[in-house]
Amino acid sequence: MRGIYLRLIPGTGVRFVWPGLSIILYMEVKYLVYFLVGGTIVSTVTYLASNSKGLFAAFVANLPATTLITFLMIYFESGQKAVVSYAKGLIIMLFPWLAYIFSVIFFTGRFGLITSLVIGFSLYILTAFLIIGIKKF
Repeated sequence: MRGIYLRLIPGTGVRFVWPGLSIILYMEVKYLVYFLVGGTIVSTVTYLASNSKGLFAAFVANLPATTLITFLMIYFESGQKAVVSYAKGLIIMLFPWLAYIFSVIFFTGRFGLITSLVIGFSLYILTAFLIIGIKKF
C-alpha cells in the first residue's frame, strides 16, 4: 500500500507508514488517543449543557460512540473476552450510576449542586461496592 496511513496492529500498537518509512508506535499513542477522544466528548457535552441544550448534551454524553470506541480499544488490546466482560460490567454498574443521577436530580434543588454531587457520588460508591461484594459470593 502506497501513501501515508495509520494501521492498527492488534496487541502491539499502531503502525505509522510514510513512503520509505515505517514506524510502530506503541502505548504512548494509544493513551494520547484515549485522552483526545475523552476530552472531546467532555468538552462537547459541557458546551452544549452550558448553552441550555441539556437534552442534546445528555444525548451526546450517552452516545454509543463512546462505548463503541472503548470496545474497539479493549478489543485491540485484549480481545473478545475482555470486551464481553466489560459490557457485562457496564450493565451491572448501571444501577449505581442511576442512584448517582437520581440523587443529583432530587437533592440539587434542596441542598445545592455540590452537596447533591457529594451525596450522589457517595451513593454511587456505596452501591457499586455493595454490588461488587455481592457478585463475589
